[in-house]
Parts: sequence; structure tokens; C-alpha cells
Amino acid sequence: MNAGQILSKAQTMGVRLSLNGDVVKMKGPASAIATIKPEIAAHKSAIVAHLQAAAGVPADSIGALIDPNGGVYLPWGPYLSADDVQRMRTELLAMIEQLAALEGWPHKIFDDVMERAVRGPLSDLLPNLSHFHDRITGLKAERDAREVLNRRTWDCD
Repeated sequence: MNAGQILSKAQTMGVRLSLNGDVVKMKGPASAIATIKPEIAAHKSAIVAHLQAAAGVPADSIGALIDPNGGVYLPWGPYLSADDVQRMRTELLAMIEQLAALEGWPHKIFDDVMERAVRGPLSDLLPNLSHFHDRITGLKAERDAREVLNRRTWDCD
């Protein structure tokens, strides 16, 4: 019996299978779960692969967890909703614009950095936010220090 047949049999018996990482979770009547469990255990790797493919888990995200709302996430990273990602990307773009203005970037460099920020992978988002925040904070501190020095009056008498 292959994974598809086992899943079909489980569904017929009223057992719903889902994944939590590589763990196959079963919900349904206890007697049906007890009946189908040995078959699932015997073909676990094929069933996990089948469920991951059905859930749309990309090959590079094996081990990812499936959110009840349908999203895939990795347990070792922070959970980010779509709204969180949108807010953080908007914040990042604003920081890039501010840094470009402070440093006087040429348009070509500005456009390149903005494109990379917009099209970059999600894994770059938090490090980029930290990087640009630190650069802006450093530039503002330098500017403030220069202003203090410029306001200072020197008495050479």
C-alpha cells in the first residue's frame, strides 16, 4: 500500500492526518486511529512527504511547521504575520531613504539598494533593519557631535 492509499483509507475511516514538523498528528475516532496507526507508522516517511507536498511545503523548508491558517513557518525563527512583514518592509524602505539622504547616495546606488530590499528574501529582513538602524543612529550621533562642536565658542585671549 502506498502513502496515497493509506491517506485515502484514513479519510474513509474518519481519521484526519496533519503534520507538526515531522510528526504525523491523527484526529478522529479512537478505534479508527488504532486501526490505521500501524500502517501509518510503517510508511511514515512516505506519508510525511505526501502531506508536505499536499500542504505546499517547499523542498528547502522540510521540517517547517504548518500554521492552522495555512502558512509554513520554521520553528527556530520568529513568527511573522503578513502584516508584520509589510510593516517591517515599509520601515526598512523608509530607513534606506533616510540613510541615502543623509549620505547623499547617487540615484543608481539608491535604486539598487531599494530593489534588493524589496526583492530580498524574508531571512534578510531583520538583519537589514538592524544594519540600517545602526548606520542611521551612528550618522545622527556624528551630526549631533559636530553641531555641539560648532556651537562651542573658543576664547583665545
